[in-house]
Amino acid sequence: MDLQKQLKDIKDHLLRPNYPCVAAVQSFLKGDFLLRSYPRFGSGECASTLAEDLLHFKREQKRLNSDYYSLWAVFPESKADSEAEFEESLWHELSAMHTYEYKKHNGHPPGDPKFSTNPLDKNFCFSLDGSAFFVVGMHPQSSRKARQFPYPALVFNLYEQFQKLMDKGTFDPMVQANRAREKVFDGTLNPMVMKYTQDNEAIKFSGKNNNDEWVCPFKSLV
Repeated sequence: MDLQKQLKDIKDHLLRPNYPCVAAVQSFLKGDFLLRSYPRFGSGECASTLAEDLLHFKREQKRLNSDYYSLWAVFPESKADSEAEFEESLWHELSAMHTYEYKKHNGHPPGDPKFSTNPLDKNFCFSLDGSAFFVVGMHPQSSRKARQFPYPALVFNLYEQFQKLMDKGTFDPMVQANRAREKVFDGTLNPMVMKYTQDNEAIKFSGKNNNDEWVCPFKSLV
């Protein structure tokens, strides 16, 4: 699948009326994003490439000083037959990147000091090169309309971007706008975001409606 088709898929996804994520829409309209394509979602075979692309994204975000700059990692040749399968594959990909970094740093990969490196801790978050990332998983079988994409995709943002918006005083108004649009677009608010507003970022990544007994599938080597 070529780049133009992937760009069109993103455009068709984001530019629907009342699409909930205002930042994602602005990022696309401004061309403020990176798009990278990978094979076989969930296999981990592209972990080194994806990890290095994510580090490149981090450098570019800091160079551009962009609030909304995002990395779209798409897997157009793959599929997910259920939310459970997608979630398992998502965490396998993130774990594989962690393994790559673990080996790259001889068993001492830097973690983000603001988050835990223990996946059993509710303050855990995926990090790379000492920076935490928020991940939005999308796929055709998602129960959330806003996350229904033609094939598996992962959208990455640095948590530092969120902190910067908080410091500017624009984060909370943006969240309120997102929620108002989501009520119109999806009919209901995302239960994972509403229930875990202040903690457990990892449970939000896949979009699956998990219960309180959910255990993060991340495989940590630290």
